[in-house]
Amino acid sequence: MEAHVKILGLLYILAGGFGGLAGMVFFLLVAGPESAASYGPVSGYMITGWMVLMLLLTIPSIVVGIGLMRFQRWARAIATIIAILQLLNFPIGTALGIYALWVLLSPEADPLFSPRFREIR
Repeated sequence: MEAHVKILGLLYILAGGFGGLAGMVFFLLVAGPESAASYGPVSGYMITGWMVLMLLLTIPSIVVGIGLMRFQRWARAIATIIAILQLLNFPIGTALGIYALWVLLSPEADPLFSPRFREIR
C-alpha cells in the first residue's frame, strides 16, 4: 500500500500541474468564457465552471501530493476532500478520484499515516 500512496502523491502533483496549465491556457490564451459562450449558454457555463474547478484545485493538489509522498497525516484528510471534488472532473479526474478514495480509505493505509510509521522509517 505504501507504493500506492506514493503513486497517488505523484498523480496529484501531475494532475495539479496539468490542470493549472489547462486553466491558464483557457483563460489567458483562448479568451476563456467569451470563446466558450459560442457553444451555447449552457455549454459555455459548463466549460467555464470546469476550468475554474481545475484552476482552484491546482495548488492544493500539488501541496497534497507532496504531503502524500511524505506520508503526512494532514495530507490524507485533504486528499480525501480533493478526491471527492475530482469526481466532478470527468473523465480523468473521476478516475483519479476513485483511485484516491480507494487508496486513502483502505484500512491498509491507516498505519502509513501514523506517527509510529515515520519513526520506523
